[in-house]
Amino acid sequence: MASGKTAESRRPGRPPSGDTGSRRQDILKSAIDLFGAKGFEGVSLRQIADQASADVGLTRYYFGSKEDLWKAAIAHLASQLEAELIAVGDREFTSKTEMMKAVVRWFVDMSARRPQVSRIIAFDGNNDGMRGDYIAEKLVSPFYMVIGSLIEGARTEGTLIDMSPRTLFFMITHGGSFPMVLPVLTNRFPGGDIMESENLERHADAMIKLIFREL
Repeated sequence: MASGKTAESRRPGRPPSGDTGSRRQDILKSAIDLFGAKGFEGVSLRQIADQASADVGLTRYYFGSKEDLWKAAIAHLASQLEAELIAVGDREFTSKTEMMKAVVRWFVDMSARRPQVSRIIAFDGNNDGMRGDYIAEKLVSPFYMVIGSLIEGARTEGTLIDMSPRTLFFMITHGGSFPMVLPVLTNRFPGGDIMESENLERHADAMIKLIFREL
């Protein structure tokens, strides 16, 4: 009989040979979905592993503790948002105002594609310990810096309403995301399915009209 290890004989918690990348990504995706649906306290490693069709030992092998996995999920989302924002910024714009409008449109669209971002922030962003600090550092502060710079430029161009940067930031992030984060609630009211592309575009248009002056 061959002496090589079979799938049955490999040590529990170790990935099958050649299966590391896809299993890790499955676990990470399940973690993002469940942390977005239930928050850190509402989810166990076993639930995450079960949703990913993995075992808890494998989940610990890749990520360590639940806290470590939560941090990995936040860092993964942050890297995705950074890449998308860079792509928006690499386009040609005639002014800071036009760039800021494009970022608002991107944010509305992103919130529909990745509602877990705002859901995780809503669940754990108000935590006054490690989780709140980590969300502020990884998810909120980088976007605040981008928006703050654009606000300064657009204000110089005379296109913004008179409001503090913090208020404008939260108008954009809250108003621009929560209808898509709560689509069932949103769709109880007239206006069509908020997740349809034309309604997302109308929502972005409305956000832009609220924060920019008519010139």
